[in-house]
Amino acid sequence: MTLHQEPHPVDPGVLHLGEQAAEAIRELNHRTRHLDALADPAELSWLLADLAATAGRLPQLLDQLRTWLNHEHDNDRLRADTDANPADLVTLTAAELTCAGRNARHLAAALDTAHQHAAHLAMT
Repeated sequence: MTLHQEPHPVDPGVLHLGEQAAEAIRELNHRTRHLDALADPAELSWLLADLAATAGRLPQLLDQLRTWLNHEHDNDRLRADTDANPADLVTLTAAELTCAGRNARHLAAALDTAHQHAAHLAMT
């Protein structure tokens, strides 16, 4: 992936997509509170497969966000709104994004394994 060298306006679609992703999970949380949310184990299996795919895509996104952050810092376009050193904040943020990507890979693997097990279940 090549980042643009010149700053450009934020694509409001990016922020909107992030909001939609968070809202979709909130809605799933709401709808699955009830025991009748799913009709059978096949639906559970399909949902787990979708969640595994979602988690599996997060590491790439988080890495791209880390790359953007480092790029902006390297080009001296960041400042801190506190007494903190921007370089320290970038380092801490980048480390947490790396950790989150690693955790997302683990989450994706666990969800995929759960999906594989659930795929063998059926209603009696």
